[in-house]
Amino acid sequence: MSREKKIFRKKQLAVFEKEKNEWSKELDELLLYKKLFNSFEWNEANVIGITLGLPPEIDTKPIILQAWLQGKKICIPLTLPQRKMNFKLLTPTTRIIKNSFGILEPEKSSKEVNKNKIDLIIVPGLAFSSRGERLGFGGGYFDRFLADYEGKTISLAEKNRFFEKAVWPLEETDVLIKKILTL
Repeated sequence: MSREKKIFRKKQLAVFEKEKNEWSKELDELLLYKKLFNSFEWNEANVIGITLGLPPEIDTKPIILQAWLQGKKICIPLTLPQRKMNFKLLTPTTRIIKNSFGILEPEKSSKEVNKNKIDLIIVPGLAFSSRGERLGFGGGYFDRFLADYEGKTISLAEKNRFFEKAVWPLEETDVLIKKILTL
């Protein structure tokens, strides 16, 4: 990973830290949820992959609850050795743990969801471009998982997360997100 990418990642994290308690951030998220719930990709999906978002990520609890209200299945990532991950079914009784990176994930014993059964993955990130380029959190887990994923991908990007062009260095292994929802 390039030094420039690390520097930009730190700058983005500082932006999110400054606005932690801003009312406008919550309003932006509500508008993005509405766009997501009205999207073709959401309405066609039966099985949705999503993280259990923690700051500075967008709050994913409302998305998960809406999916369950609509009878959709939700699966969440479990990190594995060699910077890999798979997705496990999330139910109201799934036991959630915090891993060594501070990320919320399901217990290893949770039921695995086959990659080709996931219709839509809502991909987190610190920054997105209009072309679908993404600056993640630096581990490469999502890029590895998405490299051969054939389903749909969406990311939600409020104003400070969205850039017309990528202003961070891009790498060959970066996977484009198919649709970016922004304000």
